[in-house]
Amino acid sequence: MQYYRDGLDRQRRLSRRMAVFGLLSNATMLSWPIQPAFSAIPEGSSSFLIRITAVPDGRSLTSEDGTEIILPHILPPGPDRHEPMADLGPKRRAAQALADMALGREVRVDLSIPGRDRHGRWRGRVVVAGQDLSVAMAQAGMVRVFPEPGAELTKVAPLLSAEAEARENGVGFWESGYFAVRDARSYDAGADRFEIVSGTVLRQSRIGQRLHLEFGEDWRSDFTAGLSRRLVRALGVEDFEGAVLTLRGWVRTWNGPFMEIEEAAQIESL
Repeated sequence: MQYYRDGLDRQRRLSRRMAVFGLLSNATMLSWPIQPAFSAIPEGSSSFLIRITAVPDGRSLTSEDGTEIILPHILPPGPDRHEPMADLGPKRRAAQALADMALGREVRVDLSIPGRDRHGRWRGRVVVAGQDLSVAMAQAGMVRVFPEPGAELTKVAPLLSAEAEARENGVGFWESGYFAVRDARSYDAGADRFEIVSGTVLRQSRIGQRLHLEFGEDWRSDFTAGLSRRLVRALGVEDFEGAVLTLRGWVRTWNGPFMEIEEAAQIESL
């Protein structure tokens, strides 16, 4: 769906009534018709100002000159890796929340390292009137924290804190149960999807270059987490048996549900 705005006041009114808009395209896109006023990103700049004219989803922004920006380390509702979304309502709701904060406004972008993703889109922290949009989206319960490869814990920590606040207060998708922390002992949410899972490590074993943490009685079917040797060294912990952990990442199938843990921001000890 594509939405058009002809003024900030109108945008705010229509954001509360988005269900009445008609189908204009097959994609979800909130956009603002505006004449270009900013030039392209200055060569070599690590920070720059742009005006946002479209919001494709809950973590993506597009400027008037076509620049695409991705907010790193957060994940709004969207399709799982191999399956389309049966209900696009959550995706549209997250896009609307981000649009309410940024659409039609001048924002400051502080590029991350690397500055572009594999699709050529810019990656960076986006600030509007002193507000970090990623943190604001996490506080609103519209996104979950998704530490990307190479994520520095110090940079992801504010996002994790904001997500925990939203979860504790039961706001956004945490209120409805669309977002949830899954029980590792009884995990049944399926594979090829991002999840947050919590439980007690019953036993551990070393397989190749990984430390496997088992959260159930049967290694053939229980929930398992695999920690790289590099991460184990970085954490400075060798024995996880009996520990209560909360893990976040993509779940795949390997002798039951399996989650690869590569970054320190993916694992929390309770």
